[in-house]
Amino acid sequence: MAEVVVEKVVDSLYCVAKKEISYMWNCSESIENLKKEAGRLSGMKGRVQQQIELANSKGERLLEGVAEWMTIADDKISESLEFAKEAEAKKTCCNLHFCFNLEALYQYGKKATKKTSFLLEHKEGGKGYETCVSLPAQAIEFTDLHQRKNLKGISTHKSTLKKIIQAVKDVQIVGIDGLGGVGKTTLASEAAVEMKDEFDCIKFITISQTIDAKTIKEKVQIAATKIINGDKVLIILDDVWEELKLDELGIPCGSGKKNCKILLTSRNKDVCEAMNAEQIISVNPLKKKEAWIIFESVVGKREWDNTWKTIALKIVQVCSGLPLFVQAVGKALKNKEFKIWEAALGRLQDPTDEDTPFKRNGIVQLKLSYDYLQSEVDKSCFLLCSMFPEDGIISLKRLTYYALALGIFNNLNTLQDATHKVRLAVESLKSSFLLSPMDNYYVSLRREEEDEELYKMHDLVRDMALCITSKGNNKFLVESGKGLTEWQPQIDAIQGAKKISLMDNTICKLPNYELDLPHLDAFLIQKNKLSFIPEEFFEGMRKLKVLDMSGNNISSLPRSLKHLRILCSLDLSKNESLCEISILGELTCLVILKLRRTGITNIPKEIGQLTNLRLLDAYSCEDLSYVTPGVISKLICLEECYIYMKNNKGGYKFLVELGESKSLKILHLVVPRLQYIPKDSHFETLIEFHIQEALAEYQRPCYKRILQFSSCRFPFTKPIMKLIQVSEKLKLEDIKDLDNILPALYQEGFDELKHIELVGCDNVKSLVKTCALDAMQSVVTSNELGLTKTTGKFFSQVEEITLVRLNMLELLWDSPHQYISFSKLVKISITTCSLLELFPLSVAKGLVNVNELDISDCENLMVVISAGDEQIAEGEIEMVKQNTDIVLPFKSIRLNYLPQLKSFYSGQSFIKYPSLECISVNNCVSMKKWSFGENHTPRIYIHHKGRPYTLNEYTAEMNGNFSAGSGYFSGGPFIHMPNYFTDENTDGCVIS
Repeated sequence: MAEVVVEKVVDSLYCVAKKEISYMWNCSESIENLKKEAGRLSGMKGRVQQQIELANSKGERLLEGVAEWMTIADDKISESLEFAKEAEAKKTCCNLHFCFNLEALYQYGKKATKKTSFLLEHKEGGKGYETCVSLPAQAIEFTDLHQRKNLKGISTHKSTLKKIIQAVKDVQIVGIDGLGGVGKTTLASEAAVEMKDEFDCIKFITISQTIDAKTIKEKVQIAATKIINGDKVLIILDDVWEELKLDELGIPCGSGKKNCKILLTSRNKDVCEAMNAEQIISVNPLKKKEAWIIFESVVGKREWDNTWKTIALKIVQVCSGLPLFVQAVGKALKNKEFKIWEAALGRLQDPTDEDTPFKRNGIVQLKLSYDYLQSEVDKSCFLLCSMFPEDGIISLKRLTYYALALGIFNNLNTLQDATHKVRLAVESLKSSFLLSPMDNYYVSLRREEEDEELYKMHDLVRDMALCITSKGNNKFLVESGKGLTEWQPQIDAIQGAKKISLMDNTICKLPNYELDLPHLDAFLIQKNKLSFIPEEFFEGMRKLKVLDMSGNNISSLPRSLKHLRILCSLDLSKNESLCEISILGELTCLVILKLRRTGITNIPKEIGQLTNLRLLDAYSCEDLSYVTPGVISKLICLEECYIYMKNNKGGYKFLVELGESKSLKILHLVVPRLQYIPKDSHFETLIEFHIQEALAEYQRPCYKRILQFSSCRFPFTKPIMKLIQVSEKLKLEDIKDLDNILPALYQEGFDELKHIELVGCDNVKSLVKTCALDAMQSVVTSNELGLTKTTGKFFSQVEEITLVRLNMLELLWDSPHQYISFSKLVKISITTCSLLELFPLSVAKGLVNVNELDISDCENLMVVISAGDEQIAEGEIEMVKQNTDIVLPFKSIRLNYLPQLKSFYSGQSFIKYPSLECISVNNCVSMKKWSFGENHTPRIYIHHKGRPYTLNEYTAEMNGNFSAGSGYFSGGPFIHMPNYFTDENTDGCVIS
């Protein structure tokens, strides 16, 4: 045994010595390689710069990371070339004095090798930027995602909407004025949706009482560029409280920019006039009959006795024709007894002393809606929402953390329970019209991956909430979003406060003395400019349970923090200068600890004292490289853990501890190598995970269970295979010796997989080795190995397939098969693969839900759909019954740089494309026909050179470079036709 050990040690030492010596002998070659790679990276940088310039000219928003990649590339190229020059000079000297300079050769050879490795890694990370550096400026429009309102029977709003649309067509600046809650924002949004085909870009910006010119400039930047380029742009400025100077906000508007239209909403007609609105449309309250229609639809009653209807009509009348009030009161009274309706009418007509302030402010109707909330949890969550700024974004997760820490729940078992209860409360508030979901448009622009569900509060509703919290035993002091630069509070103003919110200001200084706030349980000061917290600041806040200091620039924590013995939730995220956190070990009641995007380098041993901790978030901490052994195992209540470790300096024992945790439910983990996941881990039992290697490109989570890793060999370890079996998204990059997905990775089949992404896996020849499926299915069915998977079809849940740089790929699957189903597949994206054809017609017909087909840089591809099996047998992959016409489901087809492509379809069948709206063909120089049969595209009508063209004729005419349809495409020398219009006779888009 000892001899074997000695032999292994000797072999290991030999390999190390050989590697070290090679640095010296290969010094010249290493330096030359460094110069070559620097040149190649420089060439790539130039190509990316061209893409950036093109994107800027179109007003497109650069992808996050592009600018940083360019900066690093520039620095490393210069650094490498300077090093190579220095090394060559030194090498010449070394050759003259060989005996004395072996160490110098070794050092330069080693450094050159490492620098070359970094250049290669950086070049790999930038490959995607050569073809895409930006988000298309028209890719996300709120008009596409805005949920339309039902105006049936509401003639007041319908007629006003027509006036607004006509005014926008006639003049440059249009104002909409009216009372709060009358529907100005709704009508502005509806008008934008109605006119979306008349503008190249529509931008919706909420202004609010506190004007942030810098933020508005950022939001309007793309639209401003489009205006300068001559595109037609509509900018909607919603909720304007005072005159705005458009030029100071970066909005090019005036007599020389008639392509720019402005639509603004305000409660004050004078503001519209001050902003030179050429037409001002007043939104009037609803007529009695219209208000009744809305009220009836909310309360859900259609049959009324005379007494009840008389009361109901009086209630509607007291709502003054304001839709917000009508809906809120209607929801409050829904399913309530008659005596409650009577009492409600009495309160609305003759307010009690308690209701008098709300009556004075014109919001007593909303107070009624609040009072009739059935759950105290609903009420508590509602009041917490008022701490956010006017028109601010309210995150469900942040709301959950606050509510959990403040103890508003009973019988709580897990964080998931808390989230569920807050979600139920939010649903109740939404149905009561006291809270609104953020439009999908705004959600899609959020970059904070942890914020998935976002909400907002109408400013009148917020006013009502602030009125409630301004007095009594639960007093709030809310100064959020008011532009404060300093906070020096009056003692009388803050005395007795339970909660203080200073979030979203520019405060850079706090009082340098102790504040006596013995009742304070929540202090929110996130998103300010603080770099320093006075040492004694928290001395008088010993009942604090929630402290949010995220989004500042705090570099150290004050010693008074340790006195917050009952603190439950602490958020220090986005304080990038904060490194030392050992003081947090004193806060033993902490349940939530967020350190995301801080400058911490390690998780110190003191964190192990936080035995009540349920959530530890140390994600996106670029410098984190060490988790003290034993810390994770001591966190016996830990349910959610987020750790980002690009480099590791202290081993992977924490992975063993995570794998042994019995309470862990959610894990987001980035480590240098996934091979260090211990064999006996139980990660596959997690309800949610996003596990990836540090070198893999980060992607915003769109599934609950994601696994992505790279640069290792197949077969994988047992824990990796377990994770693969339950992943919804699987991304594999540069994996060696893997030649198929099925059955190589899924010996037991799979029910969870929704997105497959393969990048640079050089041995992959096909996704499916169908010759092995019969044997595989036999194994699963016979249960010889104790497997419990069903005999359902493979791939039946897959929604997206992405394949990039598969140099050996011959086919996706060799033939339809009884065990395969792609019935849920929506998108196929293939880039730089060696395919000759994509799939046969029988397979294409089985792709019944595929909307997007995107193929680029496949130099060998000759046909997308082959006609070799036009006559097919019943029972094959998801087949529709054979008939004379063939229907393909594609909505969008993009073909880019396919030099050998002869046609999209090689057969002569008559093909119907009932859903096809967009076709983009770039640099497909051999493509002379779309197919050899007829093609029916009812949504695309091609009119070229004064006459209608068939798709085949147009393909031949444009020589492999064209765009047709309603989509917007860029990036090739094809004819660009953005000025399409809908022709009612053809039910499609006319290209001319």
